[in-house]
Amino acid sequence: MSHEIETKVLDIDFKKILKKLSIIGAKRIEKERLIVDWYRLKGVKEGEDPWFLRIRSYSGKRYEVTWKAKSDKVGIVRKHKEINFNIKEHEKLADLFEEIGLEKYAHQEKDRTSFYLKGWRFDIDQYPGMPAFIEIEGKSEDHIKEAIKLLGLDKNMTWSKGERVLIQERYKLDWYNMKF
Repeated sequence: MSHEIETKVLDIDFKKILKKLSIIGAKRIEKERLIVDWYRLKGVKEGEDPWFLRIRSYSGKRYEVTWKAKSDKVGIVRKHKEINFNIKEHEKLADLFEEIGLEKYAHQEKDRTSFYLKGWRFDIDQYPGMPAFIEIEGKSEDHIKEAIKLLGLDKNMTWSKGERVLIQERYKLDWYNMKF
């Protein structure tokens, strides 16, 4: 089981960040449309989930299921345990989740462009109806702060809460049903 340490840097200029990532030598590893369906125990109220399950499609070419524990916020980052594995029959897994008493409670679509450099993973996410942001995953909070400075994003707001809270509170959009 791995731990993910990450933060989001909000309201970025997509083209400028692409250029900056190229200049610093980051390697592009993905450019995909992600489609994500979220599952949880029936009857659990928003914000009280002890864990989450998601099935993610990468442009319909590959599929992944992820179990995520509730996050801990540490400074400007959040840390959580997660287990990921690839699957081939995502429709059957969705059926299984519903048969064992889980409910599909949310659906999102977003475009993601990802890069890798020196232990950092940079995911630029573009949801419909809101500005792009970059999620930076690293080895520690200090490692992530180093990346923020390297990209010249020191003055941008960081966000260590989850995407649901970001989308609902900051952008006043319906996180439960985000489609292009």
